[in-house]
Amino acid sequence: GEPHLTIMRAALACAKTRSLTVAPSVPVPTIGRHDVLVAVRAAGVNRIDVGAVRDGYATDVFTAGTSSSTWIPGREFAGVVADIGRDVRGVSIGDRVYGAMSPTTSRGAFAEYAASPAHALARTPNDVTDVDAAAIPFAALTAWRALRDKGGARAGERVLVLGGGSAVGTCAAALARDLGCEVAATARARHFDRLRDMGVRDVVDYTVKHALRETAERESWAPFDVAVDCVGTRSTEAQAIERLKLGLGRYVTLHGDLGKLIGDERGMIVGAMKAFTEYAKKKTLSRWQKDVGYEQAVMRMDPDAMVEIARLVADGALRVPVGKVLDLDDIEHAFDAARDGSAGGKVVLRIAKD
Repeated sequence: GEPHLTIMRAALACAKTRSLTVAPSVPVPTIGRHDVLVAVRAAGVNRIDVGAVRDGYATDVFTAGTSSSTWIPGREFAGVVADIGRDVRGVSIGDRVYGAMSPTTSRGAFAEYAASPAHALARTPNDVTDVDAAAIPFAALTAWRALRDKGGARAGERVLVLGGGSAVGTCAAALARDLGCEVAATARARHFDRLRDMGVRDVVDYTVKHALRETAERESWAPFDVAVDCVGTRSTEAQAIERLKLGLGRYVTLHGDLGKLIGDERGMIVGAMKAFTEYAKKKTLSRWQKDVGYEQAVMRMDPDAMVEIARLVADGALRVPVGKVLDLDDIEHAFDAARDGSAGGKVVLRIAKD
């Protein structure tokens, strides 16, 4: 490996000041026997990173058990294997890989090196750049969690994706098509062709008022089994639930209260209790008032899902559109673009040149 490496450049977030600095000499992470050290070439920027750094969401999680109030954000990456733990098999030094990191890690991917369990990685196909690979894993694992684990989607079912042009929406549509589901999506008009090329049958422009209801009624759409809501407003929730099968339909939102409330200023335990109380209330009300299931999905590490995601990426069936690529030193601009949605696709940080 590269045992001589001890320090690296990395973005450090501070929980107290809610600020971000690129530090020149941060210790390179050590790896355990099942881990891989990756020389990061590109890292995707997600709203969870922006929310944690700028709004203090769940910062207790990142600084728990340490005397420091700083951590390295970043939840997905692509790069080259620099070192491997002694029990790692199937991955070699020099391999190009991509992967996701635990949502609660304090040693994230916005750094020259990142440590990851070997099972959380996949080989980067030759025809996929590091920038494109880094945009995929967090969104794909989130979509898997929403569609498969929480939504329980099965072959032959009908799936509605709200916000199909987003990174997670794109992945949810691709995963649903691969599963053998019929898929409809709401998106901006600029995403229509790409979604149709992926096999999404019906696409509706969500910027047009009442477009989903009017299209569904005009074309006599059958009700849906699962709705994955990547937008998460009261309006999208109401629109989705209206289109679900009574008694059998499952509504899954990516915008539950968990992440926000865990960052409650009174601390993680109070925040978590509030979040779970709110979740239980919504679950009960949805069943009682609307007769549909209500679920919230957050990304988690899943080795089996990563295998399926890697297969789809290798087959060319799963890609996340990249809207903007910026250098690590421009991380504040990257956070601005990820938050305001102006990039028109995933924002990716270039950590090192290919």
